[in-house]
Amino acid sequence: MANKAYQRVYTQLEAITKATVSLHAKGVANDELAVVSGRLAQVVKTKGDMITLQVFAGTEGIPTNAEVAFLGNPPTIKVSDQLSGRFFDAYGHPIDGG
Repeated sequence: MANKAYQRVYTQLEAITKATVSLHAKGVANDELAVVSGRLAQVVKTKGDMITLQVFAGTEGIPTNAEVAFLGNPPTIKVSDQLSGRFFDAYGHPIDGG
């Protein structure tokens, strides 16, 4: 996780649904990761400065003044050369015949 001193942090949510929260924020990119009240989230929509985040663990109990910290990057995964370029099903089984 990024150093908190360099994160963009907001504390005013405009809307909360079962799976998403929305807020006004500047300089945020689509797919960027964030932490909302301690829960991992990802930007799923930007419209001007209105940002919508999908909260992976759900939004139950998140208050409108929850802390939202944007991490500045999209999700990434490191893989070995043997996995690079391969295709897998949802269970992790190879489906590319390789």
